[in-house]
Amino acid sequence: MQAAINLEMTPKCKVIRRNGQVTDFDGSKIQVAMTKAFLDVEGSNAAGSARIHDTVHKLTAQVVDALLRRTPDGGMVHIEDIQDQVELALMRAGEHKVARSYVLYRAERARLRAEKDAKSKKKGKKSENVIHVKSASGDLKPLDEERLRKIIAEAVDGLEGVSAEQVMTATMRNLYDGISEKEVATALIISTRVMIDREPNYSQAAARMLMDSLRREALSFLEGQHTEATQHEMVELYAEVLKKTIQIGVKVERLADDLGRYDLEKLGAAIKPERDLQFTYLGLQTLYDRYFLHHDGVRFELPQVFFMRVAMGLAINEVEREDRAIEFYNLLSSFDFMSSTPTLFNAGTLRPQLSSCYLTTVPDHLEGIYDAIKDNALLSKYAGGLGNDWSRVRGMGAHIKGTNGKSQGVVPFLKVANDTAVAVNQCFAPDTQLHTADGIKAIRDVKAGDLVLGISGTYREVKRAMVYNQHDAMVALDVKHSIEPVKVTAGHPFYALCGVPLEQANDRTVNWLAKGKVKPEWVEAAQLQKGDYVAQVIPTETVMVDGFDADDARLYGILLGSPSSDAEIQWLCERKVVREATTGCVVNDGAGFTFVYDDFYNAQGEKRIARRFSHLSQPQTLALLHGLLENNVVVKQDEDICFSTVTRALAEGMRYQCLRLGIPTSGQMRDSVFDVRIPAVPEIAALVACQPIDKRNWLTYNGCVFSRVRGVESIPTLPFVFDLIVEGDESYMTTAALAHNGGKRKGAVCAYLETWHIDIEDFLELRKNTGDERRRTHDMNTANWIPDLFMKRVAAEAEWTLFSPDDAPDLHDLTGKAFEARYVEYEAKAARGDMKLFRKVPAVQLWRKMLGMIFETGHPWITFKDPCNVRYTNQHMGVVHSSNLCTEITLHTNDGEIAVCNLGSVNLTAHVNDGKLDVAKLERTVTTAMRMLDNVIDYNYYSVPQARKSNLRHRPVGMGIMGFQDALYKMNLAYATTEAVEFADQSMEAVSYFAIRASSNLAAERGKYPSYNGSLWSKGILPIDSLELLGEERGEYFIVDHTQTLDWDALRNQVKAQGMRNSNVMAIAPTATISNICGVSQSIEPTYQNLFVKSNLSGEFTVINPYLVQDLKALGMWDEVMINDLKYFDGSLQPLDRVPDALKAKYATAFEIDARWLVEAASRRQKWIDQGQSLNLYMKEPNGTKLDNLYKLAWVRGLKTTYYLRTLGATGAEKTSSDDSSAADSVAGIKRAANLVSVGSEAPKACSLLDPECEACQ
Repeated sequence: MQAAINLEMTPKCKVIRRNGQVTDFDGSKIQVAMTKAFLDVEGSNAAGSARIHDTVHKLTAQVVDALLRRTPDGGMVHIEDIQDQVELALMRAGEHKVARSYVLYRAERARLRAEKDAKSKKKGKKSENVIHVKSASGDLKPLDEERLRKIIAEAVDGLEGVSAEQVMTATMRNLYDGISEKEVATALIISTRVMIDREPNYSQAAARMLMDSLRREALSFLEGQHTEATQHEMVELYAEVLKKTIQIGVKVERLADDLGRYDLEKLGAAIKPERDLQFTYLGLQTLYDRYFLHHDGVRFELPQVFFMRVAMGLAINEVEREDRAIEFYNLLSSFDFMSSTPTLFNAGTLRPQLSSCYLTTVPDHLEGIYDAIKDNALLSKYAGGLGNDWSRVRGMGAHIKGTNGKSQGVVPFLKVANDTAVAVNQCFAPDTQLHTADGIKAIRDVKAGDLVLGISGTYREVKRAMVYNQHDAMVALDVKHSIEPVKVTAGHPFYALCGVPLEQANDRTVNWLAKGKVKPEWVEAAQLQKGDYVAQVIPTETVMVDGFDADDARLYGILLGSPSSDAEIQWLCERKVVREATTGCVVNDGAGFTFVYDDFYNAQGEKRIARRFSHLSQPQTLALLHGLLENNVVVKQDEDICFSTVTRALAEGMRYQCLRLGIPTSGQMRDSVFDVRIPAVPEIAALVACQPIDKRNWLTYNGCVFSRVRGVESIPTLPFVFDLIVEGDESYMTTAALAHNGGKRKGAVCAYLETWHIDIEDFLELRKNTGDERRRTHDMNTANWIPDLFMKRVAAEAEWTLFSPDDAPDLHDLTGKAFEARYVEYEAKAARGDMKLFRKVPAVQLWRKMLGMIFETGHPWITFKDPCNVRYTNQHMGVVHSSNLCTEITLHTNDGEIAVCNLGSVNLTAHVNDGKLDVAKLERTVTTAMRMLDNVIDYNYYSVPQARKSNLRHRPVGMGIMGFQDALYKMNLAYATTEAVEFADQSMEAVSYFAIRASSNLAAERGKYPSYNGSLWSKGILPIDSLELLGEERGEYFIVDHTQTLDWDALRNQVKAQGMRNSNVMAIAPTATISNICGVSQSIEPTYQNLFVKSNLSGEFTVINPYLVQDLKALGMWDEVMINDLKYFDGSLQPLDRVPDALKAKYATAFEIDARWLVEAASRRQKWIDQGQSLNLYMKEPNGTKLDNLYKLAWVRGLKTTYYLRTLGATGAEKTSSDDSSAADSVAGIKRAANLVSVGSEAPKACSLLDPECEACQ
């Protein structure tokens, strides 16, 4: 019955055939094709089989349902997608022989089509389509196919499973006559990238294509003229390129003068050009988007120059700086170690702010509170992440001596800090129109995953869409080339050119730009004045439509621009008839391109240019405009051509097509009609036979047209405003002007509060989506700073007392047993009636609320005060009051010191060879990396004096690791195994040993850090030894592994004799972007998905875990069916019966691994680390009991902090569900478990010490 219903619905769905024809969907054809496949296997005698009839009927229904789920409201699917679904249906039904027959049939048909195409080419059809390429100067020259083949050959060289011919063929399909050089390069990348899902090595090939484009961009800038070079040619050129990059970087004030004083000849000779070949596409794209130096929007830094520039910055104060720079370069460029993002951004620049993390403590007085908020702004301005301790601020209801009033508590101040951190004054009115890949869209309707036009002229993915309730000033920005003013908060930056006199000739302004007298900059809306220019970026991407030519484009424009009724358009489409382009007559032309109703109307029934025709080649774009203008009333007025329509979408579509040609348009709306005024530039004037203009009232510069601002007026504040975070470009185009992302990193601050604070319950609710908005901080991260005593009270189901800090001020600076004793004294004081402001709550009730909030809102995170302090190496200097933004830094703070930490990560994957850890290589890497991190401290720029004082006095650094999951893959280990936990232990022990030894050797060379005396180091207590201190302080509820394998006695004696250069040496950071650069898994994270999809204007491309593909190939299981199954199940192997269990275990993803394994591995690492680790926890189907057990296990196992709790949505859980008894352990099962990790793949058992009935440890 369901199948019959769906088959009736399918006429709304259209099918795109291989020749570009569009036909109605016909489910019966699927039924026929499947029946033929069955008969091919079982013979024609089976034609009457009821079994085959029923099976085919059932499978057809499944295929139709799958297709309709993609397009529930109607739409288009490609014939290949339908056939893919047929294959999947047959495989999942167990009809493997039939599926094989169907696959072979498709392959044979593809071969025949290829032969036919080849014959057509031999007949001379190829000569009819000569492709000319437009150079940057506008000259046309024939496509250099030989060079194209050379680039492709270099790109695929040495890569298994990558075909140069396939790349060439796919690229040629995306080229057209008159294409620009930049578009040819883009076509190469796109054509290669789409094959990544078939063979992961295409990712490296695509990266090499991108390298060719990058070389052209950088070399042309450095040489001052169009310059190209192949990878092979760079072997001779790189040394000279380094020299020129440094010289020009200094000249344009991007680099410090000191870099010019290096022996650049020596450094150039040390560059290794072949290392450009090791990038994945995502890695190189990340560098291009975020890290390479640029001037006026042009990237002029190549990868090996980038790594050398960073190395030069870090070696600037070395005696033998060239030798050290080369040493540092080799470590970075080999991906063995990678510095943190701020270091990569700023090393060698005029303002070398290289630190990643800052920790502050907020005092309990108004001036100090606002000074702390101000410090936040200064520190975060240069890419720092912040952790604020708010536990000293008195609670709600506390007495204020100065005013004799009562305090409102800590929450109102947190609200101020939140609003400051996220820069709410950078947002747009809800109906602001943006250019998206699907056409114009109000910003309120843009969501994460959409593609928006950015400053690069390309479409980039929206990572986050945000809405704010705000009260900031707003303005209306009236731009000459727009339809209506854009309403925006006063502080939102636009890309603008200011200081150009109103009547100045364009030639003079262009001359000013060339001389650097003026330059485009990001300018806040309220700072713009009448006569300033704002930018509109010229879209550069082209997406070809198969079988579509300029005549089709003109016809489409005629039909779209005609006054035809909806019914007439529908009639034309259904009958596959068209209107002849020159006469306007409707003709039947079955051989021509076929349009469908959806090509003309959006879901609201409004005319618009369909997405597939919005990004055509320049000749087709002109033809489309020609058609639009033909049947429309055209009025030549003041040298403009007027186009009128009742549809905003079509009006803005027309403006967008003009913008793609570099022509800005103005307009207005009157009486519900939109008038678009198009300047009569020669190419447009020729379409309507009018006189072209000879003067332009706009500028064209660096890929943008600049239009004058006609006015900036204050407007009433709107209560809700919107903003976006856009990948890569960090900007987006409104229909009036190019705008920047909303300023600072969203949520770049984390607020910490101790659990005894009387405002703790309000603090827990700060991130809730309901309640009083004045007491909500939706963007600030929050974390609980939990003392051991609270956890003990939870275990005992005892009461917990909340105090205001002004009544119990010393609790803030006490830890361990001292805290417990003083806390009990305050409880006694309250019981005697000597304290008025306090509140008692059941500890379990407060704990449950903590867990409930972290499940509901993701915050506050769970972090533990006493492990951070009792094991703190520099505890003689102060108390650790909080961690940082990512919970891996644990340093002390006070009113005179802001803690600072400089980070970098060892690529563990690069140190696994032949299935085991290469300890000798790891020793070399860690030794050099420690020197680099120590150098950062003296070279660093400090934006506040308290940070400089602290960092020079204590010199902490944070060496971490990344690529842990990939290292396990190379060792053939599953994450959820005892062996993986042992590897976590042994690898971190080695890193710890070599890092401590390296710091001690640096102390012998350079001197101990100033506050060394009195530290745990000075007493011969290493991080592994401090486990005993924590055990003594806690007294119970502490079970950790103490195993050691290295000679720690010798190192202990060395440290006592030589001292330490750094108060702290280790911290494991998240490594979100630097791991992308290196092409490895993030930090210590399990694989989130074995497959993920990246989107852009030309479509989606899929990235699949290369280790998984390698193993599947070895088993002979890597085929089209497997690819489609992985896509359907989001990369999960668990639902696939044909995959061996061992492979399922090895490639289990984050939500398929019991989170207790993550805790056990983290516990083994934590014993070696003097700071913390950024530990995300994953739970597919969380509940109170599971969360309770998990976080108690983290505490018992000695973890200092945890980070995000990631949970899976119901839909995802259902889609990836499988029988997983370990993930669904009952509470009773946990109680019966042993305390140690069991052998095999069974989940680690949660420690039951907190259960009073448990006897496992007695």
